[in-house]
Parts: sequence; C-alpha cells; structure tokens
Amino acid sequence: MSWKISRFSSSLLGLLRDADVETQAPSQTELIRARMMDCMADYLDRHCTQRPVWRKVMNAPDIQSLWYLRSEVMHLLCDYCGETLATRKIQAITELFRGHVPAAQFASSQRRN
Repeated sequence: MSWKISRFSSSLLGLLRDADVETQAPSQTELIRARMMDCMADYLDRHCTQRPVWRKVMNAPDIQSLWYLRSEVMHLLCDYCGETLATRKIQAITELFRGHVPAAQFASSQRRN
C-alpha cells in the first residue's frame, strides 16, 4: 500500500515541478546517486533487508526523485550509524542539489518568528 502512496505522491510532485530549475542534469543526477549509494554501501551489504531503499535510489529517474529519497536514506543511515553521522552525510548530499531543485525546497537557515 505504501508504494502506491509513494508512487502517487511522486506523480503529483512531478506535475508541480518548478520549470525554471534545471532538471536535465544527468551528470549531477549520477553524482548524487553515486554519493547516496556510497553512504548506504558503508553500512549495508547486498543481502540486507533494506535493499528496497537501495533499489529506489538505483532506479530513480531524475534528480527530483532523488531529492525525495533523501529522507528514506536518512532513516536507513540513522539505524546503522546514528543520527549525528547520518545528518552530516545527508547534509553533504543535500548540497549537491543546489541549483538543480527549487531554492524553496531547501530549509531556511534563519528562524522565522
């Protein structure tokens, strides 16, 4: 059931993409995919029960899909290396998305009152 919801949300978000953002960046997409895979490979083997996350990252069609998979990778990394290290790894990956996803999707560094 959750894959149906995920597929629906991915389809819906695909319709809402910002046309001004460069979405056709295959080399950047592959770089981000490789970094996500490297992070997971450090803690998982190919026979792990978390292989669906690995498969989702491998099969993500574009940079926007990889953007939304960050939370799943983060959750998986938290289980294996702790929240502090997982956060550092995901922050490094998140920086690779700058200029390739809408700036509004990045968290603001300043709190709003």
